[in-house]
Amino acid sequence: MNGVILQFLFGAACMGIGFFAGLSLGWREYRIGGRHFAAPTVPHTDRQQAYVLIVIAALSLASTVYAGVQTARQAECNTDFKQSLVARSAISTENQRHLDDMMSAVAVSVSNPQPGSRERARQAILDYQQWAEKAAEQRAANPIGDPQCGD
Repeated sequence: MNGVILQFLFGAACMGIGFFAGLSLGWREYRIGGRHFAAPTVPHTDRQQAYVLIVIAALSLASTVYAGVQTARQAECNTDFKQSLVARSAISTENQRHLDDMMSAVAVSVSNPQPGSRERARQAILDYQQWAEKAAEQRAANPIGDPQCGD
């Protein structure tokens, strides 16, 4: 939430600076082809022009640096979030494979009873339980971060 407040304050500050910069300019009415246009007058001296260019350059630089920092922070957040999603997706895919193997072993044991069928089904269930514990540890090692990070 702090990022939203900072973004709002930055935007309000830029608008305020723009407003006061606009007030500082002198406005003059021009006539072109019978139409009237109001436009700011350009600075008359080299010193005034230099001040205007310095202010514009400073505002542009500040805006560019701020946007760059925000973009880098969000890119880092997106990278971390993507890595955790890819890792957890791999865990889920592997989990599904183990679950399918267990269900297949149990189904074969039930549908085609043999002398060792019950033991094979029991072993398949135990193998899946061991895998499920390992998968839970892997998920805990790869938590999904807050998708709102970078604010």
